Amino acid sequence: MREQGVDALLLTGDVNRRYFTGHRTQFGVSYSRPMFAVLPYGKHPIALVSESEGYTAKDVCWIEDIRTWFGFADDALPVLADIFKELKLDRSRIGVDYGSEMRLGMPVPSFRSLETLVPSVKFVDGSDLIWATRMLKTDAEIDYIRQACAANENGFRHGWRVAKPGMTERELHRHLSIAMLEGGADKVLFLPINSGEGNYFKVAMEPTERKLVEGDTIWCDAGVTVRGYWSDYNRVAAVSRASDDQRSAYRNVWDITRACIEAVKPGIPLSAISDIAKNAFKGPGRIGHGSGLDITEPPSIRSGDETMIEQGMILHVEPRVVLPFGCFQVEEVIAVTENGYEFLSTPAPQELPVTGQI
Repeated sequence: MREQGVDALLLTGDVNRRYFTGHRTQFGVSYSRPMFAVLPYGKHPIALVSESEGYTAKDVCWIEDIRTWFGFADDALPVLADIFKELKLDRSRIGVDYGSEMRLGMPVPSFRSLETLVPSVKFVDGSDLIWATRMLKTDAEIDYIRQACAANENGFRHGWRVAKPGMTERELHRHLSIAMLEGGADKVLFLPINSGEGNYFKVAMEPTERKLVEGDTIWCDAGVTVRGYWSDYNRVAAVSRASDDQRSAYRNVWDITRACIEAVKPGIPLSAISDIAKNAFKGPGRIGHGSGLDITEPPSIRSGDETMIEQGMILHVEPRVVLPFGCFQVEEVIAVTENGYEFLSTPAPQELPVTGQI
């Protein structure tokens, strides 16, 4: 903050506020009453929540100064402006979490109203400061992600055992979800499925009433959370039998994914990982990302990105090939260690799984 001339951070997003204050709540699903945290340089932070949320915040936050406001929506803004004045921030530069891979946690007209209440404040993009902290995970954060990945795997193993011709994608979705919850997930929040010729490019589609057919491949991505931290990795299986073409395509993607992973170590640029896949597949761009309290976070594994890999990063490595007979991708989740990496996801098998044979 000092180096960038930022006097405070204003956190408006649910995830950023949770990360810096410990405020865990399910009220983030509602946009009716915004919540904030102010992190001034060199001073104690302050959280500002609605009166009804104050009881929860005081129970779970690790910061001591929790303010509340009564009313609805923009009634919070004068209270927030008064906090800036109290902290002598009414003529300062304040970073806001509205930049890269973030979203302002309040309506834009409300933010414009706040600007009029503190006209001498210069609001700037604070996302770089926030990501610089959030991108490197603690041991506790890594363990939550490890637990989420274990729950993820429990779902895939069960799903591939029970999937069979005639089962609909929605039925398979229910089997996967239940097994992931039974495997320790707090929530199953992302679970697209595709199957059958003509559908393999639909990589974020809701499951449908389409029935699985022998010889199809099933591609499924899954994101579950434990204490808010995401798993997010995908797996592929053939329904009842696999063709030679399907087995070959799967093994090719598996080999390239593993080659990318084995090159990971601190001190090399992310582009070096992406270029391995680029050379093999003739030009993929972004082949992976980070994660944490968001399902996708910086960094991005892509060509031209010279960001250096650091210990504590979470990397999802996921080159993909889509062919008429299947979507082939074996995303893996790894934590960067002092000398290399550690798998957090259970590594995908080298050979294409076949449902009912697992």
